[in-house]
Amino acid sequence: MRFEKYFQPKSVEECQTLLKEYGADAKVLAGGTDLVPRLKNGLLHPVAVIGLMDIPGIDAIEVTDDGLTLGTLANLRKISLDQRLEKDYKVVMEACGHVSSMQVRNIATIGGNACNASPSADAIHGLLLNDAVVTIASGNGTREMPLHEFFKGPGKTALETGEMVLKFFVPAPKAHTGASYQKYAIRGDSDITIVGAGARLTLAKDGTVAEARITLASVAPTPLRMFEAEKMLVGSKLDAEAIEKAAELCSTQVSPITDQRATREYRIEMVRVWVRHALEQALERAEA
Repeated sequence: MRFEKYFQPKSVEECQTLLKEYGADAKVLAGGTDLVPRLKNGLLHPVAVIGLMDIPGIDAIEVTDDGLTLGTLANLRKISLDQRLEKDYKVVMEACGHVSSMQVRNIATIGGNACNASPSADAIHGLLLNDAVVTIASGNGTREMPLHEFFKGPGKTALETGEMVLKFFVPAPKAHTGASYQKYAIRGDSDITIVGAGARLTLAKDGTVAEARITLASVAPTPLRMFEAEKMLVGSKLDAEAIEKAAELCSTQVSPITDQRATREYRIEMVRVWVRHALEQALERAEA
């Protein structure tokens, strides 16, 4: 690994000073599951590496009546096993639990999963499905944005020079809400996702869909929210035909690539299959 300087700041302010000073020549170290292999393989040559582990409080997992707050250094395995999340944030637990192997989840972080901005990232979908807001710190204070606006391309986010992700906030779900995230990969969770599909449904008193969210992984340059399919579901009684139509619509609105894991055509077909599975499980949970 080649870099000139390593820093371990004790505060957010100290970290921002370093990020501003080194700019594009700095890389932030959270869990390191993505950064360290790239450094070892010579894919990155930063001047400075900045470790976040000594900054107090940014690994928090907090549940209140208003919602769930995850600090940027919140550990994926801890999130996946936190029983406080079982009732209202089960999909957050499940999405984090789908990331790679247990060894990776033991050190990987939710902030790293987001800031790496991989189209195949899994953990972030538990947040995207629940309208999460990301808080970003800079020398000028903090700013917030919906998480689905944070991703700009493979490896690219809305972070500007001198900025860092502080935390994510997930609003408490409404009554009669259910959500599901489905990962499809040849060798299970340890493999990179071929297609990921998530769904969240909130039902009205008459059983129709009051709110819908659908997200997809590994089928575009960024994680996707399927706004047209969501809109189509609202107001409908979610039967097998409505689910199939939504899944079919999603499959027509993706732009996957062909790589060593799957062809473009196969991924498109799998979108239809796994969106259907996600919607079926989300409905089952919303009705429970």
